[in-house]
Amino acid sequence: MKLYLQVIFLVLIGLQITNAKTIKVSSKKGSSVEKLNKAYNEAKAGDVILIDIDIVFKNTDKHFTIKKSGITFKGKSRSNNKKYGLTKESQKNNLVVLQASFTTFENLSFSNAVNLIRVEANKQLLTNISIKNCSFSKGRYTGVDFRGDYKNILVENSNFTDCKFGVQTMDSVILNDFLVTKCVFKGGDHQISIDNAFADTNLIDHSNIIIDNCEFYVAARFNVAIANTRNAVIQNNKRMDGGLQSYSQAIHIEHDTRDLLIKHNTMRNDVGSAIIIFSTGYTGHGNGRKIPNEEKIDFGSSNITLDGNTITFSKKPAISIGYGKGFLKIKGNNTINAEDRIISGYATKKTMSIEVDNKATFNGKKYKDLTAEELAKLIVIKN
Repeated sequence: MKLYLQVIFLVLIGLQITNAKTIKVSSKKGSSVEKLNKAYNEAKAGDVILIDIDIVFKNTDKHFTIKKSGITFKGKSRSNNKKYGLTKESQKNNLVVLQASFTTFENLSFSNAVNLIRVEANKQLLTNISIKNCSFSKGRYTGVDFRGDYKNILVENSNFTDCKFGVQTMDSVILNDFLVTKCVFKGGDHQISIDNAFADTNLIDHSNIIIDNCEFYVAARFNVAIANTRNAVIQNNKRMDGGLQSYSQAIHIEHDTRDLLIKHNTMRNDVGSAIIIFSTGYTGHGNGRKIPNEEKIDFGSSNITLDGNTITFSKKPAISIGYGKGFLKIKGNNTINAEDRIISGYATKKTMSIEVDNKATFNGKKYKDLTAEELAKLIVIKN
């Protein structure tokens, strides 16, 4: 009986998609926001809402909330590489709030709000959310903000400009098949932040988290910041230009992040370090209790592998380690350059082991050819 009901359900879903239609926002009456809401109210799973006008939210308008699954929001093609989109009259509150699975945003622009797209899982698992060929600008807090548990997320070929946090996950106990690819990030503070500080360490289920083939122009602090995350890959990013503050990095790793692969990236930082592997000062995104130094070792990150990267320049140590554990592996096809040291760190009772392939290049010289005197200056681990 259960199998029979499942078949009936799938058939009904198939019929819905077969009967899918395209609803033009411009065909409705009212203000641009009213037109969008009327198109949404008419839409069913499988439908495409074609956004063919610019939609401007006044201060008195509520944010646009999506609770129906299976709808595609697509911007009509426009000349001069412009996109139709959603914007706010003033930079207040949310622009779009998504609370549904199987949702696609394509060829749209989002601008001028606190959170441009805020995705709220609300203690459920949201799946199959795609953001493709979109642009995000002037997000006072975030461009796209994922809160909660997710599976099958794609952010592709999209631009983020002057958003404090470009793409952010927050407290995701479940984060599987999360891909950010072919995107460009300019300005902002944390351009990508995978931050799961409140996620229960004993319950975390993270896999296939990939940041791939993106470009990161200079940020205020971090191109990519990862906290309390498992099984992530940062790869094939053709530029990661670091940050403007003395405490800034191209890649910031902290709060018990484990099993991270950093592969085939080009990095630099003209002010701070290229990579930091760190503990955390306070629990819960810096809002909880202060963590004493003797406890920080339990929050240190572990098992980091560098493969095929080029760090063209780092003003401070190229790789800075604070309370690391497990291992740091630097393979032979890495080329690392720094004005200061190559690796700087602190020894603790769970000191991170450092494994360097003989063919890795430090400041123009193969690791195997460095003298003991040179190594003592390039790799400094303090007690």
